Amino acid sequence: MVSMTDRNVTTTISVLGLGAMGAAIAGALVADGRRVRAWNRTPKPLPDGRIDVVDSPAAAVEGADLVVVCVRDHAASRAVLEQIAPHVAGRVVVNLSTGTPTEAVASAEHAASLGVRYVTGAVMVPTPLVATEHCVVLYAGAPADLQQVEPLFAAMRGASDVVGEDHAVPPALDLAMLDIYFAGMYAHLHATALAAAHGIDPQRFLPYAQGIVGTLGASLADLTTSVGKRQYDAGQARLDMCLSFLEHIVTSSREAGIDPGLAEQVRASSARALSGRPPETDWDVVAEDFLPPIAS
Repeated sequence: MVSMTDRNVTTTISVLGLGAMGAAIAGALVADGRRVRAWNRTPKPLPDGRIDVVDSPAAAVEGADLVVVCVRDHAASRAVLEQIAPHVAGRVVVNLSTGTPTEAVASAEHAASLGVRYVTGAVMVPTPLVATEHCVVLYAGAPADLQQVEPLFAAMRGASDVVGEDHAVPPALDLAMLDIYFAGMYAHLHATALAAAHGIDPQRFLPYAQGIVGTLGASLADLTTSVGKRQYDAGQARLDMCLSFLEHIVTSSREAGIDPGLAEQVRASSARALSGRPPETDWDVVAEDFLPPIAS
């Protein structure tokens, strides 16, 4: 992790895109003492009068020492990049737009073809956590380009994690984290409905949900070890026992008139794993559904 606070690197920063995240970033930069010139595709006045909103990307980057792009997706960011490329010679563009790893790599290659110095970023937190101690942003790019991004590191506060030069890594980590996040929220809502079907108020269930989330967190290190070694013999949780639990969840859901949802998918994956392995195999073996075949 790095936390850089050199206030002399950049005096003016351009923010292209003033959606919820772009506006939060612009506000963080202003709060950190930077001059901010911003643009949005549709006119958008901001409550903070210290942000100079102009009518074109080219006007926004004029005289800026660093450019931050935070628009809808990578197709939109590439279109913006083409407009500003003639005006940003020698300066770094940081693209914080969301997208897939493949899209991020394509955008970095597009920037290189335009002669633009370029850094890929991914903001790993919702807008209320921007510029707080809980903010986490990932960055990838050439070391010399990343040095020019230090004012953004400082303004965003929290942790600025430089992950190397592979532009696929920030969005890959971002989406992997969101994979856990959305699956967890979905599971909680499903579980709350299952409990409610038996007269358990959601607020009464909440402490139990929070407790099992803590248990899950404590299990992640062992799961990671199993996947890393591709060995599932630690005796942590038998595959047959876990499948039995999942069968009960699916059956109870259907009896309550609730779609089993994610639980049905996990049950099916567990059943496939058990069909070809001893019942005492660790349940973690379901990971083999996702992993490439082991080379012989």
